[in-house]
Amino acid sequence: MIGHYMSATVEYRMAKSESEPRFSEQDSPGYSGVKTFLGAETVEPEDLSSDVDAAFYGVPYDGGVTNKPGTRYGPNALREATARSGSYIFESDDESYNIATDRVAAYDELEFRDCGDAPVVPNDIDKTYEQVAAFAETVAEKTMPIMIGGDHYLTYPAFVGYASAVEDDVGLIHLDAHTDTWSSSDLYGEHHHGSPMARIDEFEYGGYENHAMVGIRGHADMEFLEMVEDDTLYVDFARDVHEKGIEACMQGAIDHATDGVDQVYVTIDIDVVDPSFAPGTGTPSPGGITTADLGTAADMLGDCEKVGALDLVEVLPTEDPAGTTSLAGANAITRFLESYFYDDVTDAS
Repeated sequence: MIGHYMSATVEYRMAKSESEPRFSEQDSPGYSGVKTFLGAETVEPEDLSSDVDAAFYGVPYDGGVTNKPGTRYGPNALREATARSGSYIFESDDESYNIATDRVAAYDELEFRDCGDAPVVPNDIDKTYEQVAAFAETVAEKTMPIMIGGDHYLTYPAFVGYASAVEDDVGLIHLDAHTDTWSSSDLYGEHHHGSPMARIDEFEYGGYENHAMVGIRGHADMEFLEMVEDDTLYVDFARDVHEKGIEACMQGAIDHATDGVDQVYVTIDIDVVDPSFAPGTGTPSPGGITTADLGTAADMLGDCEKVGALDLVEVLPTEDPAGTTSLAGANAITRFLESYFYDDVTDAS
């Protein structure tokens, strides 16, 4: 009797295993499972293959902030914000119509990977710089790196890592409420989230001559005003976006940053968006652009074939319990990806 029962159980299990997919292969809602960016498979940077279209990596570090801390939680918040899109768009075999962009895409043909988080040292900004730069370079040697921060100082090592991988001058398109061009500060020194653009200017593959800013507002030091008057930088302030429109401003930024270079790095500080739309950031500034403007900017950046790397930083989820800030940031990245890889996917018609 026992033997008969065991035999029937084995037969049942064999039949079940043959007829049903593995648990990992079954559909599941976006709020379940381990969160990666857009539900991408995880991989170590050194194990990336050249057939991966883009790889995401987080940097949970906010040791460079000058106001509210907490952007160390930004990478996971941004991953969480993509969970629903990842489950029903980027993992689907079906084409999906984006109403905002009037595009149709089948993202299952693209290969994305999440490389996890770069190692950081919470109380050592110099060591964190070294580790993030090495991590970014390793990713960039194989595919397009997309960094999710973290405070804005991290753009400096991420830029250095990318530029070191391509070994060429790199233009910079910079969406932000603040200039981040402080050369030094008696209070914060030379390495903090207000100084990455000054540090990039000193780097062999960087320079203000191919640096374009959009969305700047609030207050800046007089040194920045001199740089603008000398025509070294391209700057469209937030007031210019309100007057000319985001498309004209972004086109001017793209033209300036791409002039004479083959590679462009894009950095988006989420505080470029007005805090009424994106309150979850450490240094909010009224009078910013809208989330619709940010989406349009991401579309235009994706249409620029010279863009080879992107980051989105300064999401502070504890200041935004509703999660609208991380959602705005995640949407900007996905809009960029859709635009960038559009020709590789399908035609809207």
